[in-house]
Amino acid sequence: MRVLDTCAAPGGKSSQLAAALGGQGLLVSNEFVAARAEVLRSNLERMGVPNAVVLNEDTGRIAAALPEFFDRVLVDAPCSGEGMFRKEAVAVTQHCEALVKQCAALGAQILDNAAACLAPGGEMIYSTCTFAPEEDEGQVAAFLQRHPEFTLADVFGNVDYSFGSPGEANRTGGLPLDVSKVRRIWPCQGGEGHFIARLVKAGTPRALPAPGTYTAEEELWLAAAAEQSKKQ
Repeated sequence: MRVLDTCAAPGGKSSQLAAALGGQGLLVSNEFVAARAEVLRSNLERMGVPNAVVLNEDTGRIAAALPEFFDRVLVDAPCSGEGMFRKEAVAVTQHCEALVKQCAALGAQILDNAAACLAPGGEMIYSTCTFAPEEDEGQVAAFLQRHPEFTLADVFGNVDYSFGSPGEANRTGGLPLDVSKVRRIWPCQGGEGHFIARLVKAGTPRALPAPGTYTAEEELWLAAAAEQSKKQ
């Protein structure tokens, strides 16, 4: 399986993805900010992840180079950070309406690029750590308007597990959205403040290779990652 973490630093999410992959497949962990990409690389190396490639790229360049390449994509988007208010004072002082609009626009751009990276039948998770509807329900509703090839799937799928609360219908910017399928986690529910949506691209998923086997292209990626690690 090929997995892309679009906004991966400092590496906690990619480490969990690597654990789920169990050392198989290919994990591409990307971080746009160079200094944070170095932290990401160091953390994945410290965690002993053997099948990860760390990139320091704009997601648009990844989409252009690897169209419909990935089976799964995670977009934990840069956001206005309203869920961080209680522990990060700087998040409060920096917050303003302009920041929310800026983050919503950036999130939309990353989502569009991630959609281009995702293979037919693939799944994409979109998440934030903010309460702003423009970045949450409104963002997902607008994405579905732009991308009719995607459908909104229940966050939980077939997993018998529940947390948080459903999304809120008055936060979609007037666009249609089945808010029962997305999830908000409020601070009073054991989290700091999060939003999660699961999106599925139309088409038949590609047949996955047997565990431990790789395509020639994947072998090149893993060889490049190993060489990169030796140079550090």
